[in-house]
Amino acid sequence: MNKKILLPLALLFLFLGGVPAVAQHLQLKVGGGLASHFGDSRPVGSYKIGVGYEYEFDQHWSISPAIFYHGKGWKDPDQTVFVFDDKGAQQFDDEGNPLTSIKNCTSSAQYITLPVLFNYYLRTGESRYVVFSAGPYVAYGVRGKMRTKGDAEKPGSQKLFYSTDTFKEPGAHRFDAGVEVAVGYQFPNGITVGLETDLGLTHFNKSGSRNVSGLIAFTYTFKNK
Repeated sequence: MNKKILLPLALLFLFLGGVPAVAQHLQLKVGGGLASHFGDSRPVGSYKIGVGYEYEFDQHWSISPAIFYHGKGWKDPDQTVFVFDDKGAQQFDDEGNPLTSIKNCTSSAQYITLPVLFNYYLRTGESRYVVFSAGPYVAYGVRGKMRTKGDAEKPGSQKLFYSTDTFKEPGAHRFDAGVEVAVGYQFPNGITVGLETDLGLTHFNKSGSRNVSGLIAFTYTFKNK
């Protein structure tokens, strides 16, 4: 799966190096919002910061490959787990029913993300545009923490709290890929304010969880003089 997605994207980056363009612009972007997993997970804070390079083909169309450091995450609260003692024996009440407890997990995951967006500019006034963007992205997880409270299946103090590396959890995948969709408004000073979402298409783990995030983003485009 990784090679099938990475190879076309790598070829696209090489192709862009030889594409004739009307203009080329360096872009800086920073954004913040929320991220989660599809399903029952709850959102946590998310952020993105990075640089891109825009190739304009005409007054309406452009393409912009970029590289970002993207912080994502999710919460899995109120999970019912069975109670075990420190020797690994399951605990039961006086009537023989298994004892249960509530476990809460909060995870962070930071990725190096490489999107390639196709952009359409709709002119609304002098140097003012509505910008519609969409395209694929690939990402690789570089770090993250999973913080767990109330896991009664663990021994000793771990029943209260413990933390682990997000990407070292059983079945976790560092590789992520999906689609980014965005809409923004570009002002004459080169600043674009927009809304964007990343929709993961690959599974983060064996349970089938997939990343999703939504951000308010600010992009500054260095216009050629």
